[in-house]
Amino acid sequence: MSRKAYSECPASRRWWRTIGSAVICTGVVMLAAACAADPPRTLEQQQSDMKAMQEYYSRLKSERDYYYPHVTIRVENGVAHLGGYVWNDQALYHAKEVASTVPGITSVVDNLELDVDGLR
Repeated sequence: MSRKAYSECPASRRWWRTIGSAVICTGVVMLAAACAADPPRTLEQQQSDMKAMQEYYSRLKSERDYYYPHVTIRVENGVAHLGGYVWNDQALYHAKEVASTVPGITSVVDNLELDVDGLR
């Protein structure tokens, strides 16, 4: 098709733009999916994460000043994800502090909630 014929055919241009957009969108989606996938954890990393979780729960159970029945932890590749809720600010900060001192935990993601109405 000559250049003149291409420029005179708007349907052809729309078709090529549609194909080009589809190709670009597909590439972006594939790139995003590849970047989002974490590499699988090794057996040693899984064991280290499990040991860190157990140590965290052990430290919370032995705590005499605060009560932590509704705090959860998930450790993945050394990153501790705290969840659940506590009843005061001091307990919230202390739960994060305890997690940051456990061997095998490199960082803490805090998703704890403060439930001041929990004490009834």
